[in-house]
Amino acid sequence: MENGKKVIIHAYKFDGQLYRTWEFPIVIKETDEYICVTIQGTHVITASNTDERFFHSKLVRPTIWYFFKNEWYNMIVSKKGNKFYYYINLASPFIIEEDVIKYIDFDLDYRVPDAKAGAINLLDLNEFHEHSVKYQYPEKLINKIKQVQSDILNKFNRHEFKHYLDYELIYYYDNLKGNKNKDDKTK
Repeated sequence: MENGKKVIIHAYKFDGQLYRTWEFPIVIKETDEYICVTIQGTHVITASNTDERFFHSKLVRPTIWYFFKNEWYNMIVSKKGNKFYYYINLASPFIIEEDVIKYIDFDLDYRVPDAKAGAINLLDLNEFHEHSVKYQYPEKLINKIKQVQSDILNKFNRHEFKHYLDYELIYYYDNLKGNKNKDDKTK
């Protein structure tokens, strides 16, 4: 995908239900390893108003999102004030159809609240257990997700994710957007 191209991102649940949409992120970098988009200024729409996380919002923090071509996760890097944090979302490898990046969300996430502090937190374990029953995740898939969790923790412990904390890229797009948002919060 070419730099500057506007795309749409769709996250699905295992049963094929569209779960969340990000409208018009901009591709900022593609390598053999990943596609990176900026999602600052994008609209986020949750598909179901019965979902406890139902919301429409606009992302205002400087944020980039890596979609890895050969991994079962993607990674969001965001700037809040003077700190950077990242969020790793366990997900299927993505596909692209008609400028839409699509993936299946497997509920589990890791959050690193301060990129320099060295702590990692597992999120949404209860949601994963509920959905593994509700959507009847096959045992093979559950084993793959457990393997991916282990891989993520090993990479974190070896500091491999810090490679993707591209501060210059985030600052560049923060300045490009004019840093109009002084309170640096998601609406």
